Amino acid sequence: MKLFSRRKRKLHMGKYPMEKIKRVPKTTTFISDEVPRVPKRANFFNRAALGDLGAKAKRERPRFVGKLPFARSMGKVCQAHLPRHKGEPLDTQAPLPDDLTERAEHFKALAYFLNADVVGICEVPEYAWYSHDTNGDEIEPRHKYAIVLLIDQGFETLDAASGDDWISNAQSFRAYMWGSNIACTVAEYIRQLGYEAQAHTNLESDVLHNPLVMLAGLGELSRIGEVVLNPFIGPRFKSSVITTNLPLATDQPIDFGLQDFCSKCMKCAVECPCNAIPFGDKVMFNGYEMWKPDVAKCTAYRVTNSKGGGCGRCLKMCPFNKEGLISHRAALWAAIKLPFMRRFLARLDDWLGYGKRNLVKKWWWDLEIVDRKVTVPESVNKRELNKNPEEPSAQRLGLYPKDTIPDPDRREAAPVDRKEGMQRYEEARQENANRVAVEKEAAK
Repeated sequence: MKLFSRRKRKLHMGKYPMEKIKRVPKTTTFISDEVPRVPKRANFFNRAALGDLGAKAKRERPRFVGKLPFARSMGKVCQAHLPRHKGEPLDTQAPLPDDLTERAEHFKALAYFLNADVVGICEVPEYAWYSHDTNGDEIEPRHKYAIVLLIDQGFETLDAASGDDWISNAQSFRAYMWGSNIACTVAEYIRQLGYEAQAHTNLESDVLHNPLVMLAGLGELSRIGEVVLNPFIGPRFKSSVITTNLPLATDQPIDFGLQDFCSKCMKCAVECPCNAIPFGDKVMFNGYEMWKPDVAKCTAYRVTNSKGGGCGRCLKMCPFNKEGLISHRAALWAAIKLPFMRRFLARLDDWLGYGKRNLVKKWWWDLEIVDRKVTVPESVNKRELNKNPEEPSAQRLGLYPKDTIPDPDRREAAPVDRKEGMQRYEEARQENANRVAVEKEAAK
């Protein structure tokens, strides 16, 4: 990666050289033609709130974000944005350029002007829309295009954290809050130009973000499973989306070698506090071929974590979580361009101590709100780097596909059937192994 002058760089290109990354016609994650639409009832945070993950998770879910005073403060700002997600466009459409590329560059520049970190545009496939809202009412796909924003959660704070200590949710909400601000502003601007637009943020979204992040060319799906990695800020971001009927030029997906890198690294799986990230191969899940985490285990740990505000341990430990200095560009170039170096680079990350807490950068107070009183927590997660990674002899993960999801309008608990989930995972693993064996035989 060559040095470049920011002053000579057009604003719509952003601060990261995404134009240097290989573009491909399809996402590096295989997505079938039969991806089912799912209701918001399928979201495991919603399932936790309704009691599907047990009494403790149901009790803790309402205060999941607001346990830390700082995180609660940003959550209230996000809530204030909710009335601006939707709105009616002006009756008259503005005289915009006919060139769709010029339009796209304008909105990218606008998002960067508002301090987004990475921006892309894609068409919205029908499966990316939730099928039903939280009340069980049907959601009608209504916009063709999506402007997708990535907001960095902040390297220095994550550098000081364990990933699952008391700053965890506040880091998330820093990105959520700023992404919400940008998305609502851009959506309102498009409506002022006479076109339909809707903001989709962490508090209220009618679309699934991961497929749009991939389709907009902002990253690849990683071993972490339901987390996309960007080549320059890794997994250390939150996304916001603006959908619109304003025609725009779209971007292609990217390929920076992550599928091969993640097959060799394993660092997120080794460091996961609840052993929810798979060490094994990909499986098919709801039409995606992916490393599928046990989302029930992950969600339960995050909402009931008594030694922190949530969990982002996988983000903390990922070798792509770097501060973006020039000193790391050579390693990034090697990870992208030299496949034979990837396993070595993953191990080098451990040897150099990346993932340790850098306490020089710790600035926050560890405080917890209990019964409307701010207290000092009884304990704090202080995890350090595991330098002796070992794959567990038997990893029991659960898989919960579309046909296991409760009805969209069900408000009472629908407990997760963990035994069935583990059986589903084993079946999916075996099906994948059989498919790989057939492909290898056919290639001979």
